[in-house]
Amino acid sequence: MIKNLFIFVGLITFMACNSGVQNQQSAVEEKAGEEAGLYGEKIDVEQVITGPELLAMLEEKDSVWVTMSATIVSNCQSSGCWMDLDLGTGELVKVTFRDYAFVIPIDSKGKKATVEGYAARTIVPVDLLKHYAEDEGRPQEEIDAINQPDTTFMFEAIGVIIEE
Repeated sequence: MIKNLFIFVGLITFMACNSGVQNQQSAVEEKAGEEAGLYGEKIDVEQVITGPELLAMLEEKDSVWVTMSATIVSNCQSSGCWMDLDLGTGELVKVTFRDYAFVIPIDSKGKKATVEGYAARTIVPVDLLKHYAEDEGRPQEEIDAINQPDTTFMFEAIGVIIEE
């Protein structure tokens, strides 16, 4: 059930990113008066975990609701509709945003992010993997070489804090 949910979320991400580049400036203007670096809903930062702690939790459960912090290693370059976080173990987690209610700045790579939401291990289909590679600006030959689905970690965030 959870795997199907994340595949559905991934497909929605695919469609949302294809809908065109969103105006990052208007998103910044809408945030006037809000907490700096907060995107989406205000999140609970009382019990923030690390990437290795998340992986340990996902060995015992299919999905978990957590708040975690990690470094952004890549993100959607067309609209800021997803990001990859380094779990500190050589693994990445793909973060999407619930109901596409918000996006993050496209220049977020290398910054620390704290996210709250559901995390799970899921299978990502080839077409979505190719879409993510296109969003990231990878060369066409690398995109064309993607021919197998991938089992990966997905995170659907309700909110994100990005440290400047």
